[in-house]
Amino acid sequence: MDNPFVEQAAGLLLRAREEHQRIEALPEECRPQNIMDAYLVQDSLVALLDLEIGGWKVGATNPKAQKMLGTTEPFAGRMFTPAIFQSPAELSMGELFAPGIEVELAFRLGKDLPSGRSYGHDEVADSIAALYPAIEIVDTLYTGGLKAGIFQIIADNGAHGAFILGDELSNWQPVDRLGIAATLVMNDVPVSSGVGSNAAGGDPLESLVWLANKLAGQGNGLVAGDLITTGSCCEALGWAKSGDVAVGAFAGLGSIEARFS
Repeated sequence: MDNPFVEQAAGLLLRAREEHQRIEALPEECRPQNIMDAYLVQDSLVALLDLEIGGWKVGATNPKAQKMLGTTEPFAGRMFTPAIFQSPAELSMGELFAPGIEVELAFRLGKDLPSGRSYGHDEVADSIAALYPAIEIVDTLYTGGLKAGIFQIIADNGAHGAFILGDELSNWQPVDRLGIAATLVMNDVPVSSGVGSNAAGGDPLESLVWLANKLAGQGNGLVAGDLITTGSCCEALGWAKSGDVAVGAFAGLGSIEARFS
């Protein structure tokens, strides 16, 4: 994809965000047709938004989600500092399109993982300073939502809307990341449940390993202080409207609350 088309796509996505107008799809002449072009559009959109980056989200971390999106690997998007909140958080529907709620485990890095090399499980684990229970708000400006397909979703910053942190756990290593039970309750009604192994098809930490290597291959890197959320641990998303209250929880780690106004 030539740079003018990348810039055209990013400009259209920026305008839709600024005007809070959903679109069916990017025009065919500037619609990304492969993973590389999709990330080029995302990079251009992020540059236009010019917001402080507080971390990264990893999506489609299990085979079921990848099959739904027609991909064979996860995808990444930036998390912007102005949209990172501590639980309990109140989110304005005026700043969102069609928010979905995912209950996830997130990590904060204590060491840099720079580009230019590859990383293994143990080295990535050694870089982690803390673990958090978290909610990621999945949101995209396409009228068909995730049906827009993997390339357009990546271009739209990986369908990331907002991020809510629970309590920090610095002594995170003893946590049973695979077996820990996760629940999502909306308006006091159970919506979904699952376990940690639903993320990354096993250990949620593998999402971070994938991200470190993906970014390194793109000439990017992770830095100390970055927050990385690793994919949904529940079987299904919850979908929010104004007035809803969503509570995610992990057994032994506590809960995360999001209110939508």
